[in-house]
Amino acid sequence: MLIVQASVVRVVQLVCQSSLQFGTGSVDVPLEWTTATSGKMGCIDYFNCGIDSITGWSPPYIPMDQVVSRMADLKEAIKKPGSPFRACEQFVPIFEKYAQVFGVPAILMASFALQESTCNPSTTGGAGEAGLMQLTPDKCYDAPNGNCYDPDYNISAGFKYFAERLAANNGDFLLTCGNYNGWFKGMTYANGPCCRCQNNLDYLQQLANGFLQNVNAYDPNHRLGKYFNLDKCNHGST
Repeated sequence: MLIVQASVVRVVQLVCQSSLQFGTGSVDVPLEWTTATSGKMGCIDYFNCGIDSITGWSPPYIPMDQVVSRMADLKEAIKKPGSPFRACEQFVPIFEKYAQVFGVPAILMASFALQESTCNPSTTGGAGEAGLMQLTPDKCYDAPNGNCYDPDYNISAGFKYFAERLAANNGDFLLTCGNYNGWFKGMTYANGPCCRCQNNLDYLQQLANGFLQNVNAYDPNHRLGKYFNLDKCNHGST
């Protein structure tokens, strides 16, 4: 059980509340370069507000329209040497197509694909998640010929899900990105009955200041994050 003193919880709440205006305050001042825990979008403690406390994750509200200009352009990003999106190159036209349909940046959805499947359309997750976007079975009910792995269908369904969640969350960028990876308000680092059941607590930092900036968040020489809580899963933990 995670035990945190009430005074610590109060400090966490004050820190997060002081930076609700994106791009202002002392906590989330965007940097023009990416470090392990900060970058152009802000810092990991801002994204993960409350996750170390008994109150749990309480993401500050950041409207999507305020962060789009801070994202790299997918078509331009992929041209740069060493771009992590080279793995997604054959699917860029599909991402661009559905970005126009759903009004969600192509690089954001391609970033999810990198994080979820490394842009491998044949990937199957531990709970049966399918394809590039790692769709759960309930999102594949209308797949053509039952093939949820079809890249065009898989990507379009990922866009559709994200756009619906974004609308339901009143345009909340952080909350919706967290939801895509299974995060929920009130989540703490103590949640999860087993190692593989945990969420990657560095997910939002790796997304916002990594892939969305055309930076490989998984580069072993320049890892982004500070929790690395899933590392133990690769060393015999269950």
